[in-house]
Amino acid sequence: MFRIVLITLTFIFSSFVHSAEKITLANGEWAPYLSEDLKHYGYMSHIVSEAFAEEGIEVDYVFLPWKRGFEDAKEGKYQGSLIWGYNEDRAKHFLYSDTVADLGTSLFHQKGKTIEWSELSDLKNYRIGGVIGYAYGVEELEKQGVLKIDRIGKDVGNYKKLAAGRLDIVLEDTEVGHETINRLGMADKLTAHPKTLQSRKYSVIISKKTPGAQALIDAFNRGLKKLKDDGRYQQFLEASRRGEYKQ
Repeated sequence: MFRIVLITLTFIFSSFVHSAEKITLANGEWAPYLSEDLKHYGYMSHIVSEAFAEEGIEVDYVFLPWKRGFEDAKEGKYQGSLIWGYNEDRAKHFLYSDTVADLGTSLFHQKGKTIEWSELSDLKNYRIGGVIGYAYGVEELEKQGVLKIDRIGKDVGNYKKLAAGRLDIVLEDTEVGHETINRLGMADKLTAHPKTLQSRKYSVIISKKTPGAQALIDAFNRGLKKLKDDGRYQQFLEASRRGEYKQ
């Protein structure tokens, strides 16, 4: 009898393990939030992994250039990607999770130079640098041609251009920008304008071509709520600010 129970339990456990879902999300370099070179791939990746894990879903990450990762996920090569701001074009192809991060954008510029603006359209007279695929909250004006943003593949090149006087402004998340200029040894040359752009909400996105896409979104939202309710979300954020995700 004991042997029959043991075999039955073993079978149930084995079935549970094999039925556990596994997904792959396209990821990208955006330290300190996301990076292949950080523990847990950065604290934001850690949050996403733990939120899915709460619902029995294991996450693998594939690190790719942002544009390629987005396109591959859109075509269903991967189940989705992280983390992305909302726009109508993306929403045609992806389902959005609840907000994972609420971030602000700063205008980084050379120390000693004045950037004067009150409305976003006031920035039209400045040479602005950005990264391909990033959302800064100014995309509508960019689309209309009011703002011209020189977008390149990696953010480091923008700071080098800024330090050399080839750009007037680099658009970047406040914490990311400060971390980058410190890492590049440019803190004595570059700084952030005290006035930030409006905050931007970021989510996990799941391709509509993924079978059970809505179920994945629902599961993630439940897991994310658990992390926020029990304090782990804030713990991961504070650990990142202390530098604990660095290898």
